Amino acid sequence: MEWDAKKYNTTHDFVFKYGAGLLELLPKESKKVLDIGCGTGALTSQIAELGHEVTGIDQSLNMINQAKESYSDLSFLQEDILNPSDQIGQYDVAFSNAVFHWIPDQELLLKNISEHLNVNGQLICEFGAVGNVQSLREAFGRELNALGVPFEEPFCFTSAEDYRILLEKNHFEVLEILEYERPTLLKGGKDGLRQWMEQFYSVELGELSEDQKEEVLENMERDLKSWLWKKDHWEADYRRLRIKAYKK
Repeated sequence: MEWDAKKYNTTHDFVFKYGAGLLELLPKESKKVLDIGCGTGALTSQIAELGHEVTGIDQSLNMINQAKESYSDLSFLQEDILNPSDQIGQYDVAFSNAVFHWIPDQELLLKNISEHLNVNGQLICEFGAVGNVQSLREAFGRELNALGVPFEEPFCFTSAEDYRILLEKNHFEVLEILEYERPTLLKGGKDGLRQWMEQFYSVELGELSEDQKEEVLENMERDLKSWLWKKDHWEADYRRLRIKAYKK
C-alpha cells in the first residue's frame, strides 16, 4: 500500500501526534536513533530536537520525499526494515510508532532490528494491540462476506503477553510493556469513518466497484453509528501496545 503523504499530514495526523508520548521513553543523553517507519518525519524531527542523531527510514517513497521536503536538514532513507541495505548502519536506539502491526513477519522484524542495534541498544515502539479497531474490522469483514468477497486481515495485532515471549525469544530484555485502550477521534466530521477506511483499507476497497464501495461504507456508518459516533465525530476503538526493551 502506498500512502498519500499530504493526507497523512492532515486528516490522519493523529498517527504521529499520539506517538509523541513515546519520546518520553528515549534516553536523556544524546544517542544515535533509527526511526523505523518514519512517515513524513514529524516524530523524527522531534527526536532530533531532543538532541539525538537520528535517521528516518520508510518503505514509502511518497513519505520519504515529503519528509525530505519538510526537514531537509535531517537524514531520511527509503528502506524496508525486512530487507535493509548496508547503508542503514548501527544504532543505540530503534524507535517506531504505529508501524509494527503492518508487518506480518515479526520474527524477521525483530531479528533485523537486533542486527542494527549496538550491544545494550534499546527498542522503543508502539503499535496496535490485540482488539485494535475491532468494531471497524468486524463490520468491514461482514460487509465483504455479504458481497462474497474474501477478507484477509492486513494487520498483525498482538497481546502484551505474546509479544513479551516473542521479544525474549529474539534476545531482548523487556523493561516496559503496556497494553491499553486509546479511543481515537477521526477527523472529517460525518465523513471521518469513510476517510479512515479509504486510507487504511485502500487496497481492499480498491478491489470493489464504486457501487459496492459506497454500499459497504454506508452500511458500516449505519451499523457503527450507535457505537462509534460521538455527537459530531467518529471515535475509533484503538488499543495500543507500548514497549521499551534492550538487546541482551
